[in-house]
Amino acid sequence: MKVRKKAREVAFKILFAVDVGKNALPDVVASMQNESPVVMELALKLVKGVLGNIVKLDNKIIPLLENWEFNRISATDRNLLRLALYEIDYVENEDPGLIVYEVVELSKKYGTEKSREFVNGILRSYLRQKESEKEKA
Repeated sequence: MKVRKKAREVAFKILFAVDVGKNALPDVVASMQNESPVVMELALKLVKGVLGNIVKLDNKIIPLLENWEFNRISATDRNLLRLALYEIDYVENEDPGLIVYEVVELSKKYGTEKSREFVNGILRSYLRQKESEKEKA
């Protein structure tokens, strides 16, 4: 598995544990000592970025929800969306299409039957919105 892809998955697991389990970040990181240092370094950069921008990321998700409440999004989907939006907006030299693809794959693995469609729909809407804003500028 490629380093970036594996780091993304590890970052998701950490974000989920912190969000749902209310675990302290150092405790979660300590439980993942079997991961390679390169993967952990990248995963922690992503996690810290998401946690440091969580309100901004949530505020980007909310307008994309149609007939849905933010607090009703499953913890899996919520953390995958946060991770993807963080990477799309804050990590340079990453292909947004690849980010969406890999996050949708994670939603298939960790989410419900409907997670894939939900996560894909929100992220594709976000990318269309960003493209539209670029064209207007």
